[in-house]
Amino acid sequence: MVLYSQIETKFMYQHTRYPQKDPVIVFRSTPSQRNATDKGRILLSIGESVASWKRTGDYEVEVTKSDEPHVPSDARYMYEILSKQGHLLTLVCRSLGTRLFKTWSAMTGNVAGELRYVKNVRSVNQTYFRTFGRVNAKKESANTVTLEGCARRRGASMADSIELDFRNLKQYSVFSGQIVAVEAINPVGDALYVKDIFAKAYAPSASAPKLESKINVIVAAGPFTPLNNIHYQPLWDLMEKIASDEPHVLILVGPFLEYTHPEVQDNLIKDTHQEFFEKILTRIMESTRKSTQVVLVASNRDAHHEPIFPTPQYAVFNKKLLQNYRNLRLMPDPCILDVAGLKIGVTSVDIIKHIGKEEISNVTGDRLGRLADHVLAQTCFYPVYPPSEDLNVDTDLWEKHAFFDQQPHVLILPSDMRCYCKVINECLTLNPERMYKHAYARLSVKPALGGKWSSSNISCEIVRV
Repeated sequence: MVLYSQIETKFMYQHTRYPQKDPVIVFRSTPSQRNATDKGRILLSIGESVASWKRTGDYEVEVTKSDEPHVPSDARYMYEILSKQGHLLTLVCRSLGTRLFKTWSAMTGNVAGELRYVKNVRSVNQTYFRTFGRVNAKKESANTVTLEGCARRRGASMADSIELDFRNLKQYSVFSGQIVAVEAINPVGDALYVKDIFAKAYAPSASAPKLESKINVIVAAGPFTPLNNIHYQPLWDLMEKIASDEPHVLILVGPFLEYTHPEVQDNLIKDTHQEFFEKILTRIMESTRKSTQVVLVASNRDAHHEPIFPTPQYAVFNKKLLQNYRNLRLMPDPCILDVAGLKIGVTSVDIIKHIGKEEISNVTGDRLGRLADHVLAQTCFYPVYPPSEDLNVDTDLWEKHAFFDQQPHVLILPSDMRCYCKVINECLTLNPERMYKHAYARLSVKPALGGKWSSSNISCEIVRV
């Protein structure tokens, strides 16, 4: 989903990531300079109050990948050609657009023949009809919004597009890449005068989890150390808490060694980036009890890893580390974890910020919730197109691995934006904020009663470590 020049530029830049054997940087535990009253402070919470976050009982769970397709560890990228890229984008548009049509028709009770459905977005008609396509929002052009169709005329190099006129809409929220269905008229062929817009193609919810007892899940997202040092003190503070509370699952979302960190840029790390990462990983595992499942979700922003999205799981060359710690789980980005039937969707990409940059809207209220809702409504971990300039998206991998057919029970969307924890369409979505800000999330999940599941079974807190 990016031009090869963009991928090649970042790939060439990757060669500057590999350090020389220069000054030594070591992990040090340094006394925290933060106010003592800030430690343990609850920033926000949702659900029932939890009396204690320490593990009780001996119930253990296994963490596996869900049945959704995930990026293989040996995935190849940079092999796509423009014609195939266009075909995949059209395929996705048609698939999601068709589902939007069916869902919208079922909701409005449209009788066959009462309202015309057309594939040609430039169809000229003075009576209302419905069509669908991909949004292109141009903020730099006075918030111009166009709709690109999902069908090409024979001999045309690209699909037709037409401007959307929202003057008759009281509320709307659109962004580049979003697949939408509209009800509109096109009197003279220059624009679609939109009467209504529909973009809620939610996937069916996953089945109720089969938990036998309450479980606790801790979630933290990188970067794990501030820009002014590479001591990782926030992470080690969290690991002390993990050793004490012994949660059932610990989810750590990369990056662990972000390529933009000054000490990476200036080649001040003695070890290779891979060696440095494995030292961090070793200390994490040494600080964790065997009964805690440790999940590492990869990031394309890691200096030692693949600069592509979707991103394969981390490679660990120290085989003894993998052999000694059977409770370690390496996951690609994006991924959907299966914890005894509890489905947890995770991505390391800041999709909330990326959608926010592209969004053109005329709506008031909860903006963070609205941006997160777009992810669920598009059934895609990264629905923005064209992608952000700092993200290299492989269209082939994206089409295969960035979508979900079932809506997870929990959706983790780490972001630089303010932390949140909200229930959207019966899915608990959260941003645990960044670990270098000393913030993390903790979830307490109760088993379903009588096979009936509700988002109220989950309690969530965003906490200062």
